[in-house]
Amino acid sequence: MTIKRIAICGFNLESNRFAPTCTRRDFEESMYLRGDEISIEARAEYPRLHLGVSGFYQMMDDCFNGAKGWCPVPTVLVGSTPAGAVEESFFLEFLEELRDGLAKAGPLDGVYVCQHGAAIATHTHDPDGDMFRLIREVVGSDVPVVATLDLHANVSEEMVEATDLLVAYRTNPHVDVYERGQEAAAGLLEIFDGTRPKSFRVRLPLVAPSVTQLTADGYPYGDLIRLGQSRIDDVVMNVSILGGFAFGDTPKNGMTIVVTTRNNSDRARQLALELASAAWNDRHRYRPKMISLDAAVARAQEVSSDHSQPAVLFADPADNPGGGGRGNTTHILRAFLAAEVSGCALAVFYDRAAVAAAFAAGVGAKLSITLNSQEASSFSDRLDVEVTVERLSDGVFVGEYGMVAGKTVTTGPTAVLVVGGIRVVVISNRQQCLSTDYLQAFGIEAAECRSIVVKSRGHFRAGFLHLFEPKQVLEIDVPGLTSPNLAGFDWSYLPRPVFPLDEDAQWSPDGI
Repeated sequence: MTIKRIAICGFNLESNRFAPTCTRRDFEESMYLRGDEISIEARAEYPRLHLGVSGFYQMMDDCFNGAKGWCPVPTVLVGSTPAGAVEESFFLEFLEELRDGLAKAGPLDGVYVCQHGAAIATHTHDPDGDMFRLIREVVGSDVPVVATLDLHANVSEEMVEATDLLVAYRTNPHVDVYERGQEAAAGLLEIFDGTRPKSFRVRLPLVAPSVTQLTADGYPYGDLIRLGQSRIDDVVMNVSILGGFAFGDTPKNGMTIVVTTRNNSDRARQLALELASAAWNDRHRYRPKMISLDAAVARAQEVSSDHSQPAVLFADPADNPGGGGRGNTTHILRAFLAAEVSGCALAVFYDRAAVAAAFAAGVGAKLSITLNSQEASSFSDRLDVEVTVERLSDGVFVGEYGMVAGKTVTTGPTAVLVVGGIRVVVISNRQQCLSTDYLQAFGIEAAECRSIVVKSRGHFRAGFLHLFEPKQVLEIDVPGLTSPNLAGFDWSYLPRPVFPLDEDAQWSPDGI
């Protein structure tokens, strides 16, 4: 048997045009792996890398009897917590590192790209397309290239043309990342066996607010994805429906349907248009439903004083680090403190200076701290608080729930600060709260809290589902870099008109 040599690479960034620029440090703090480091982590029991890569390796290992029948050729794999546009100089350096790695790899039989798909750069709207095109230029037209994408990817024509197969997540929260890596591997194996994928892409003038893109029962996006999956058969190889990421603010924004068939272009086109029509006809369901801050305060007071009521989980979707938010706005914390809410935990709050002050003071210390003392974002107001340092940690733990189940998480030096009746988990590595692990790891029993506030848009739901039913979860309407109220942003490149920003937006499959 000829050993298949497969290059492994990836660039993972979701860019919010309104957030601070993303630099090399952001990637090195989150995920920057080269060469054999990638293979070691991909096969680790508790990996630190993107789980799509682990899924890809597992499928290839199983199909080729371990490493005997295929040879992974890992080049470079990077990822950052969502931030602003990636800095041009760093991105170009990354591309040169990737080009050099692929060129030195020698003859390749295939390429797997673990990609997010919603990056922007300070010099281009489509760094993902630039990267895919570079890969194609280096490996040539005959080497199959498959890629996994986050379902929030903003897909360009270049991304489709430069690849043989795009595989998008199907769940939001993204609990199927590992499986989509497996699917990409299975698709590559099919291509090796002679399948010739044919893809068709349709983009709609529909920019759905993030909180409407959940895939659970009762959400329009979930209904659409399930409709697409019901069409998989011996001809239809893959249906990827990408809700997109509004805050990229690019000309390629808009819900995108990509259908890939086994050598049948007509079927790919027909099904893509069918699904696009279904999405457009259902567009009025993509409207956010949030509660006011005053209503949230009242609810928190109720559950803190009446333990016969079920606890409440509050989400701050406007300050979601998973969408480029800083994870440190103080609107909710300030209001809860003023209302003397008790039995509450807030996870997680990003403030390196506050963590450093807590470490300098030590466990048990009482001190005055100014939150956001070194923060430049206009949304991140300073807040003077009196705190007690309850716990200090290096911030490394293995997750048990949701998107971090079985994965090593690093929040950096972390402090639990008691502020009034609220315990705040303050971290040094910016990220969103994905599960109860972000409380349990630091000594807070989530099941004993009367209310919890999470800095997250929706991914937390999978990691709290074992304690909170959907009816116990409330999204608060407050300002922030990732507010679902899209009308509050000054858009520069978003193609207009788009729904729901523009009620008169129109689309028809005729002529496509």
